[in-house]
Amino acid sequence: LKTELPIKLDVASLILVYNTSLSIRFRMDEKRFDVDGTYNARYEIIKKRIDKSYIKGTNERVTQSGKMVIIYSQKEDEMEYLRYIRFLKSKGYFTNNIEIVELEGLQGVTGLKAIRAEILYHKGKELEKTYTYDELMQELES
Repeated sequence: LKTELPIKLDVASLILVYNTSLSIRFRMDEKRFDVDGTYNARYEIIKKRIDKSYIKGTNERVTQSGKMVIIYSQKEDEMEYLRYIRFLKSKGYFTNNIEIVELEGLQGVTGLKAIRAEILYHKGKELEKTYTYDELMQELES
């Protein structure tokens, strides 16, 4: 597909699992959403630094072209997101190349881990089927 596009474009997908409540407000003056309050400072610090983070003990960035990266801090989150990835892998959206890595400590933040899953890109309309939440839950429970 990249060869058919007028501009070479690589995509690195990044998801931050943050299982603490946030206060979000819409700023009319800037027409955008903002995370509110000083108690959300940890979220803001993590958000600004994770895309430039490295795998612990290496010079390799956690984000890579063609891979989805899910960053988390709790073991429960890891287990939950691995279930989602297994579901999507069974449907042909990911390859078998799935890694769990630890991130270098960021300024003010330590203990983050990441799941990196290689995306299986398809040309054409091979995977147009969508899945409902109920189908996902039914598959995860089986």
